[in-house]
Amino acid sequence: MKKSFRGVGPSTAVCLICTACFAASPAGAYTPGGTRHAHPSRIAQGLPTVTVQPTANGGDQADALQAAFDALQPGQRLVLAPGRYVVGRSLTVSKANVVISGYGATLAATNPTDQTIVMSGSGSTLVGVTLVGTGTTRLTTPASTKVEVTGTGVQVLGVTIQGGASAGIFIFGGSNVAIVGNTVQATLADGIHTTYGSTNVLVRGNTVKGTGDDMIAVVSYQGDGRLNANVLIDGNTVSGNYWGRGISVVGGRTVTISNNTVSGVQKAAGILIAQEDGWNTYGVSDVVIENNVVGAIQDGTNANNGLQPTQQAAIELDTWSGTVSYVVVKGNRVSGSGYAGFRALGNVCHFAVTDTTLASIAGTPVSLLTNNCPAADIVAYGNSLGGVALAPPVGASPSGTIPAGGAVTSGMPAVRTNLMQANGASALARN
Repeated sequence: MKKSFRGVGPSTAVCLICTACFAASPAGAYTPGGTRHAHPSRIAQGLPTVTVQPTANGGDQADALQAAFDALQPGQRLVLAPGRYVVGRSLTVSKANVVISGYGATLAATNPTDQTIVMSGSGSTLVGVTLVGTGTTRLTTPASTKVEVTGTGVQVLGVTIQGGASAGIFIFGGSNVAIVGNTVQATLADGIHTTYGSTNVLVRGNTVKGTGDDMIAVVSYQGDGRLNANVLIDGNTVSGNYWGRGISVVGGRTVTISNNTVSGVQKAAGILIAQEDGWNTYGVSDVVIENNVVGAIQDGTNANNGLQPTQQAAIELDTWSGTVSYVVVKGNRVSGSGYAGFRALGNVCHFAVTDTTLASIAGTPVSLLTNNCPAADIVAYGNSLGGVALAPPVGASPSGTIPAGGAVTSGMPAVRTNLMQANGASALARN
């Protein structure tokens, strides 16, 4: 995949991939610090709600909006009244615990290189707004994303993103972050991208479609010197990207990918756990991939889009010079893969693939192409193809346990569903 956001100093990358191996066993597993954020937002009592209106003449409101954001007191709420707001530059929400609510409001960007909303204020929330991006050439800077999350305790809830020159939602070094119930479509880079040592990140109930690269990605670059940790990717629906993977972890630890639906990935893996030298990323350890539905992966859909297939499996674990270790793949349903159903390739060890239901797989159902990993450290059982049980592949054990726990859910933030409209809140109040 073509990854990026390099060459922007500490505001690193918006896309992917890696070298060197982080291969620590779960003995060094992530332990969440502190306690969960309180469920309600910390809106200060007695502060009036600020309401901003769109201009009647359709003029640029970036300066007025920024002034309104800057004038907020910690804990205050600002409502964007329904309507269209033209925004010619990036905006920053820097005050602690403020809420920017915009149901019915659309912020339309006009500058491809400068169109993000930076959420840096501790405990701040962006909810309900529609962000229309601009740009026809893929860019690689944080300012060209639609939302950049850098603060602690930030939540992006029920936001709709349409288009944009790079990533949709970019979590850059954020902690205790919730990205919940959003819709991201037609961005030129990743849909939702987590990087720069972000921790305690919940990505739940989002819909991502038609992006120009990975639909949901977690990437740790060695050049940043920081590893993403404790990320839960749960209950999302991702579909129809013409390049890139469905859901990827390329450098990171303690990650769970669960209950997602991944479909229509035209040229790469539906779910990828990897280490890549080309983008100088770390390796991966302690990952759980469970109860996902993965289909139509490199199976001929839009085969003539002009890009070459990667020939990755529907669910793929692979490396370059680094390692991927302690991964459990269980209870997934995979159908319609142009290549393997599951594949482990390279320096991949200490993993299990179990209770996976496979159908319409053009390649090997369960492919093991690992380097010097003993059979005792590869577990495969309970898998089937077209309703017929599969024997464990050569090089795997038919029983055993791999000590991988994935994300520590007690470290995840409580979602501020009280700030969401009723239909979105009721569907997403699961943690």
